[in-house]
Amino acid sequence: MGGLSPATREAGFAALPHADLDLLVVGGGITGAGIARDAALRGLSVALVEAVDFAAGTSSRSSKLIHGGVRYLQQGDVALVREAASERAVLRRLAPHLTQPILMVMPTYGRATQMKLQAGLWAFDKIASVGRDERHEMWDRAAALREVPSLAPDRLFGAAVFVEYLTDDARLVLATVRGAADAGAICVNHAEVTAIDGGRVTICDAFGERSVQASARVVVNAGGPWVDQVRQRAGTRGTQRLQLTKGIHLVVDHARLPIAHSVVMTARDKRSVFAIPRDGITYLGTTDTLSPSPELHPGVTRDDADYLLEAANRTFAGRPLERADVLGAWAGLRPLLAEEGKAPSEISRKDEIMTDPSGLVSIAGGKLTTYRKMARRIVDLVCEKLGKRDLRSRSRDVPLPGGEPGSVADAAALAARLPALGREGAERLWRLHGSGCDALLARIAADPRAGEPIPGLPGVLRAEIEHALDAELALTLEDVLERRTRALLFDRRQGLDGVEAVAAIAADRLGWNAARTAAEIDGYRRLADGLRSFR
Repeated sequence: MGGLSPATREAGFAALPHADLDLLVVGGGITGAGIARDAALRGLSVALVEAVDFAAGTSSRSSKLIHGGVRYLQQGDVALVREAASERAVLRRLAPHLTQPILMVMPTYGRATQMKLQAGLWAFDKIASVGRDERHEMWDRAAALREVPSLAPDRLFGAAVFVEYLTDDARLVLATVRGAADAGAICVNHAEVTAIDGGRVTICDAFGERSVQASARVVVNAGGPWVDQVRQRAGTRGTQRLQLTKGIHLVVDHARLPIAHSVVMTARDKRSVFAIPRDGITYLGTTDTLSPSPELHPGVTRDDADYLLEAANRTFAGRPLERADVLGAWAGLRPLLAEEGKAPSEISRKDEIMTDPSGLVSIAGGKLTTYRKMARRIVDLVCEKLGKRDLRSRSRDVPLPGGEPGSVADAAALAARLPALGREGAERLWRLHGSGCDALLARIAADPRAGEPIPGLPGVLRAEIEHALDAELALTLEDVLERRTRALLFDRRQGLDGVEAVAAIAADRLGWNAARTAAEIDGYRRLADGLRSFR
């Protein structure tokens, strides 16, 4: 069917009852999106349905890192190191704009630790076949303080330095969904699956009273934290398979924590946490605590916040960070497989495929980095069920939308085309859209007003908002400001100063009346306030 617009969503909804589907995927996070794309690229007839918005749950609340696997080497899992490193290289090739190399600086406080890390990183470079330009470095004390002047000098011995990739998780999901749609999949958000009866699925539209029924030869449950709830809707009874753990992140102004590289810190329980600079802010992450049940917007407690602030204050010099310094926060739930007696950080991140007596196939666990491999395994199983084993995966060969060559090769070229954005603004836009910036430039060429920044959001162009509404299936203010532009997370004012201007554009393009527009503005303000409520 192709495309992600209100019109294609409407056409998709209308087509669902009549579609001859091989596969229906429940859940539009990174795993569900990856499954839909892989299956559609093989030529299967596919539908992807998401209850809220693509990436609305865990897949927009991660640490925004594509890990090479260094942490898995510490656990002795060499196979996982190889898989993570291989998948990171594949994603770098498919979507270079969504895989930006960054230095991870791990301060050391003694010769023995420095030597141990040097040996470990040497082994990682070999196992992961790291290229010469991304191999680890070891800094002495002087180099560490020169590169990261804000480090607390007390007891500092040096630092171990290695490369990770910074991504934008919600935009990665969206690019994957777009790839599925371009390959022919029906992709519908804000559409909840309320019942599953074998291959027959009931789907309700979040914006009206209508519901439809669709049929598929295979139904896959990629519901993330809601996997168990989806299984229950298919009639599955018995014990819960998931153990959810919560990870929170805090945002502070970059001026309060001015770092040029990401820095690994040690928390009160000896876990590794980090500080990452991005778009004029620095964010801290992440916690790992048990969470009893799934919720769309998990709360951030004062203890959650203090856990990260304490780690930062032990690592960096200067005036200690306080709760009042926190500009915003986000929290996500990891859908891990329950392992009795294990602490949250000890629970395996490996994925598991479950097939219920009803025929429902579910997948849980896993990591952002290896989502494509997880999706491939699921689609291999689907093809086996369909008797189509000869259909081979193409997901590692076809670039993601935004990863193809375009008229602008990088952020510097984009800055030359849009000088009003400045270097930082161009870098941000490039990281979000890649070669998709061509579509934004075309909008600006057709209407110069589209090249103007949104009042109250100086780094966000009107063209971005229009494009999100017209071509990225953003149907609420939260969709636009949290997951398409990322203003909720990374704007110093959480996008609040521009919310009315964005709402006016959305109302015009989506046909909202005054009541709906007011409700959207109020809902967004409450969401932003809630992310700072622990202060």
